[in-house]
Order: sequence, then structure tokens, then C-alpha cells
Amino acid sequence: MPRGRLMALDYGRRRIGVAVTDPTRTIAAPHGVVERSNRRAPGTAVPDALTELVAKLEPAGILVGIPFSMDGTAGEMAQEARAFAQALEDATGVRTIEWDERLSTARAEREILRMDLPRGRRRQKGRTDEMAASLMLSAYLRSAPGGGGVPPGT
Repeated sequence: MPRGRLMALDYGRRRIGVAVTDPTRTIAAPHGVVERSNRRAPGTAVPDALTELVAKLEPAGILVGIPFSMDGTAGEMAQEARAFAQALEDATGVRTIEWDERLSTARAEREILRMDLPRGRRRQKGRTDEMAASLMLSAYLRSAPGGGGVPPGT
């Protein structure tokens, strides 16, 4: 994968949480949400706001969270997220990477509570989604060979 920032998406039917790294892939940070205007649109419908964000941030790769079941099987939402990842890659030309996001929402909710934010800011629409994307991206960076998501020798 080429050098440069990475993006992570917490796919959902209502909104998509977004997180990005800095260009050196050292830090992952929440970057907001992309609202889906039509929840009944097929999973392969990529919101224009997301393709515009990808064009603006120019990520080298996009991590897409796949919500596998606890037993590791790919249920309906996992299949929908996979179809979305492929549609996003086709629409943007940026390589997508599937990432197991089991329990990421629960971890995000715990992390938000630990931040000791006022109730109104904790419940802000999309806060959990963008935090889940950020936690996924951080986990990916820690797991990548050579650290920072950059393979050795590239």
C-alpha cells in the first residue's frame, strides 16, 4: 500500500463514522460522520459526501469495519458492509481493507464515558460512530508490520 494517511469507516445504514490518520500514520483521530440521506438505499450506494471527503483527504487506503457475528460468521450487515466496501473502492479508486469490527461500538461507548464529557456531548449524533472508526484504525495501526501501518522497506 502506498504511503500516506489512512481512513477508517464504521459503516451504518443511518450514518458512517469516519476516522483518519496523519500522513505518517502515527495517530488515528475521529473525523466526524457522513449522514446517509436514504436509509433504504442499497448498501452499495456510496454517499456523495463520502466520495468528496475521500477526494479531499486523499487516503492511501480505507479501512471498512465489517460487523461479523460473535461466532465469526458474516451475517446480513457484514455482507452489506462488504458490498459497500467494494462499491466505495470502485467509486473512488482507493483500496479498501476489511477489518473485523466486532464490539467496536461497545468499546467506543466505554471510551466516550471515560472522557467524562457532559451528557449532551456524549449523546451527540455520530460521536459513537466516529469513535468506533477511530478505535478500529488505531487497532489496525498497532497490528501492521513495521508499525504505523507502513510495511517495512516501502
